[in-house]
Amino acid sequence: MARRKRRRAPKNGGTIDQRPSGRWRLRVSSNGRQATYGLFETEEEAVRAQARWRMTQLLPADDPDLAPDLPPDVEVNVTVGGVRCDEWFERWQAAKEARRSVVRVGGGRGGAASTSARDRAQWRTWWSPAVGTRLPQTLESSDIADVLRSMEAAGRAPNTLRTHWLMLRAFCNWLVSQGVLPASPMADVRLTVDPAHDRVREIVVPDFRFIDLLEARLPTAQDRLVFELLLGTGGRRSEVAGMRIGDVDLAASRVWIRQPVVEVEGRLVRNPTPKGGRHRSVIVGPQLTDLLKEHLADRADAGDDAPLFVGPKGGGFRWNNYVERTFRPAVASAAVRWAAIERRRLVQEGWRRGEATDRVRAEAERLRHLTPHHLRHTAAALLWAAGASDLEVQLILGHADVETSKRLYAHLLSDSADNAAARVEQLRRARRVGL
Repeated sequence: MARRKRRRAPKNGGTIDQRPSGRWRLRVSSNGRQATYGLFETEEEAVRAQARWRMTQLLPADDPDLAPDLPPDVEVNVTVGGVRCDEWFERWQAAKEARRSVVRVGGGRGGAASTSARDRAQWRTWWSPAVGTRLPQTLESSDIADVLRSMEAAGRAPNTLRTHWLMLRAFCNWLVSQGVLPASPMADVRLTVDPAHDRVREIVVPDFRFIDLLEARLPTAQDRLVFELLLGTGGRRSEVAGMRIGDVDLAASRVWIRQPVVEVEGRLVRNPTPKGGRHRSVIVGPQLTDLLKEHLADRADAGDDAPLFVGPKGGGFRWNNYVERTFRPAVASAAVRWAAIERRRLVQEGWRRGEATDRVRAEAERLRHLTPHHLRHTAAALLWAAGASDLEVQLILGHADVETSKRLYAHLLSDSADNAAARVEQLRRARRVGL
């Protein structure tokens, strides 16, 4: 029998041809790969199968409406339609890893090791259990919204939800660019989160008594130096961990922030530049200069390229260990001591004991949530309180532009304006006295 070949439907509709046996075969193509959808007794059956393929982009073995009817011995090649979300996520990560160039097509994110590690951790924790075994074509906006709502119910911070939302949006956009999805299911998912406000929604600016109590409870001189660098420079955790001995200029009372170090799935990775994209230097005060001088004296045998901080066993400095073993116990102990001192002060001022207890208990609970990054927020607040300009704060903190600093800390600018007005009045008074 002569072989007949007929083309049906537009692009991605597949091809129907009649085999020498007389049966009709539907072949489908995706991403340059061919697969046999099935063999049918009549052309009408093949046309109906073709219509279903156009609608679902699923092969029979992966189509939830058809798979139960297939005999167990039927083998069907799996193309794009049969790949689950877990596998597509790994392919996305591999594509990001390969994209090392500074050139970008569209809004695709690059292959930073720390970003990829965060994406994988987020996927394993929340998304893989919920949608990992699903096919991308079966995902709906409600499925993604349900996961985000479960995160919200579990008490995750709004900005954490936004980070997950951004990751899923980038993932779905990549699936669209690869021809896996005709449209992103994220299109209808919205979050009512102000990222700038939420990032510092729990900004902690404790009084100096708490700071002194906390520093006194840090066990070693290196721990106290790390604490003072966070507070004195406004540096990020990775930036402080990445400091080298050569980054300290004692003669100029200056430290340089050049190449941060991040922990990626158990490995310490040095990034070429800080988050803002530029190296920067920060002038430090006399107390911090003395601490740096003592620390460098203990590291006199190390070269300029050696890390400024090392772990207890001589390896690299790991933030997770520092936070869990040193920082959090010190914060908890300082909060208890601060609460006792503050309660006594309030009672002496005339507060009722019960009211004083309730107030300090709530404040101590807030202080227990202090993180190293809150010290960066504290540094920003202290800089503005000391009269630093917007540009100075931007340069010290390493933001990409001054507008970033304003968005993050806009609620502090009103106090800064009040302080500026007071300083102008002081200058006018001094001028009148001089006259």
